[in-house]
Amino acid sequence: MVLTWLAGTTISAFGDAVWTVALAWTAVQTVSPTLAGAVLAAEMFPQAILVLLGGVLADRFDPRRILVLGQVARAVVLALGALAWHAGSDGAATLFAIALTFGVVAGLTVPSGGPLLREFVHPDDFGTVMGWQQVLGRTMRLLGAPAGGVIVALYGPVAAMVIDGASFAFIALVLALVVRARYAVPRAAHARWRESFSDGVAYLRRSPTARIFITGLTALNVFVTPVVALGLAIRVDGSGWGAHWLGFADGTLAVGAIAGSLLAIRWPPLHAARTGFRVLVLQGVGLAIVGMPSLPAVLLGMFTVGVTAGMASVWLSGAFLKAIDPEYTGRVSSVTSLGDMTLMPLSLPVLGAIAGATSVLTSTLIFGLTMSLLCLTFATRKAIATLT
Repeated sequence: MVLTWLAGTTISAFGDAVWTVALAWTAVQTVSPTLAGAVLAAEMFPQAILVLLGGVLADRFDPRRILVLGQVARAVVLALGALAWHAGSDGAATLFAIALTFGVVAGLTVPSGGPLLREFVHPDDFGTVMGWQQVLGRTMRLLGAPAGGVIVALYGPVAAMVIDGASFAFIALVLALVVRARYAVPRAAHARWRESFSDGVAYLRRSPTARIFITGLTALNVFVTPVVALGLAIRVDGSGWGAHWLGFADGTLAVGAIAGSLLAIRWPPLHAARTGFRVLVLQGVGLAIVGMPSLPAVLLGMFTVGVTAGMASVWLSGAFLKAIDPEYTGRVSSVTSLGDMTLMPLSLPVLGAIAGATSVLTSTLIFGLTMSLLCLTFATRKAIATLT
């Protein structure tokens, strides 16, 4: 059952990678640059607005059914989008409709992923299963991105919509026909939605472990993404190395992340959370190195970030699911997702401003060393140090 579910998520990740590239290319080719940027960002707004509600849904109702409905909804939207595009509605309206609907569905369903895993995966296997999901997902993104470019160039966006829609339909069938609950997970029972949300806030107040996990997992993107996206681009452009090295550096990170996840699956530590945060201390050093005016150093920094991200994400995600009270998994996960969606867009221009006012190396040093100090603090906290 677990292997079939992993196969479904792998196929879905490939379809998502194909559509992501196809959407970006189609938006740029079809509408103005301003509208293209708005199309690509449109999915984030409803997702950020609804993700906390999605956490409440995940803790109150059957997460498997929520995810099935979400995958079916996305497949239907892409089918309607393909029909509309084929019929002549090949413009911004169709792209916006797909992006906004995806954002609504993601906000309502993404927090159900953790509660679902708790129902059919043994707690001792959380790290292993999530690790393989990350390895396969990253591999599919490496394969799906170039495939998406070829597909949209040769056959147009309709083909990409059909492929991604079919992948959503497949994972929906896997969830509906194969996945079944093996372990009882308590459901939040409140008469009102507001009470469920307030109870989740109260849990965060009384649980230092949950608060540290939320902050730490959010830091993975808040500090990492600006450096490996914007900081790397500024360094490569400013050094005159050529755009191809930007792609090679991204590939180095991806390969490192896959290798790191495989290492983490093979050699799980006794205290997964503490070890995960210690590894992120080293990741901060890798982030700082990315800003150096030396191509070998940049590639080393990106590989270090990738390996440590792969290792830490496996250990921390598994420890997170084991440590959080099962009744609050969806609501706590939704807060983490909201942190990513709100803080990451703010941290990107901050790094850009620092790099513009000083240098790219200064900006990566600030981001990297701040992350190292933060994660070192987390690793030494009593609420984290003893978790397995």
